[in-house]
Amino acid sequence: MKFLARLVRGQIALWCVFWLVAIPLALIWNGSGACMVSGCSLQAPSAIIFVIAVFVVATLLTPFVAVAVWRSASNYPRAGAWATPLAIAAKVFAAVTMLVAVLSVIGLVYLGYDFVEALLVML
Repeated sequence: MKFLARLVRGQIALWCVFWLVAIPLALIWNGSGACMVSGCSLQAPSAIIFVIAVFVVATLLTPFVAVAVWRSASNYPRAGAWATPLAIAAKVFAAVTMLVAVLSVIGLVYLGYDFVEALLVML
């Protein structure tokens, strides 16, 4: 729990948040999203539900991780000439990721609404 609190406050090093949290989450999010779109030749309903669940969890975590990257970039020490562009690039990454994640959450809410509505029509 302390780690999550430090993560949200931006007290974790930028490289740690970016490379060890944000990039793996982005890869999981992109992989599960691509698998949902292309189908990945999944036949078993449990496998399909698993991929959808992974995508939903990754989508809901992405805005929090984007905020953590933004705050870590704001707290990033700018000792060298290369540090400021690195912090700015991390903030751009966080902003774009946040925008896409929010749009994905809106899409998930829309699809969830359609799913519930279809279930109610079937009853």
